Amino acid sequence: MFTGARKALKRILGLDTLHNRIETLHNQMDNLKMLSSKILIEQMDRCGAYNSIHRVEFKVFSQFGDDGIIQYLIRNAEVDVEKFVEFGVEDYSESNTRFLLMNNNW
Repeated sequence: MFTGARKALKRILGLDTLHNRIETLHNQMDNLKMLSSKILIEQMDRCGAYNSIHRVEFKVFSQFGDDGIIQYLIRNAEVDVEKFVEFGVEDYSESNTRFLLMNNNW
């Protein structure tokens, strides 16, 4: 009985549609983040060596500038095994390895 009422209320209020729109916006934002990160990586590659790790920081899915630092490190160090372990992540929307997964297919 409550399930039917809950579905009717969601339909009347348009919550399913709102949820779908929010999900679409999140996906579009992720796509824009990925596209803009390509520009940052190209700039990083053109400049070569840096005297400070802070100069390569950029944030796509990490909490701070870890995405850029990780990209710099894997581009300038020989990596034999392309695997990672993520600790302390909630829903994977913000993590240190999501960009590595999506950008580098690790």
